[in-house]
Amino acid sequence: SLPLLDPLGGVLDLRDPDSIEVATRVRELATSLGGFVCTRSPRFTNLYSQFAARQQLLDELEQLQFQLSEQSLQLLPDYGRHLQVGGFPVPPSIPIFP
Repeated sequence: SLPLLDPLGGVLDLRDPDSIEVATRVRELATSLGGFVCTRSPRFTNLYSQFAARQQLLDELEQLQFQLSEQSLQLLPDYGRHLQVGGFPVPPSIPIFP
């Protein structure tokens, strides 16, 4: 079981409303976790490990797809210059810095 911390006093002593809201939500989720039967399964740890590994791969795939996207390349100042040097048309959305 996860130790529950008091967001308003004790060790955390949070004052930021967003932090208090997050801490309260964590407490609610931790409390509801005990009601799930699946967490008591002997296979839970193995299945969760598989799920977590799959999720990590999906996150990495999303990041790589972004890095290859036009949107990501627009963030690179040299991208427009490379297009010009290569003789490719430069989309108007890409800033070209001298």
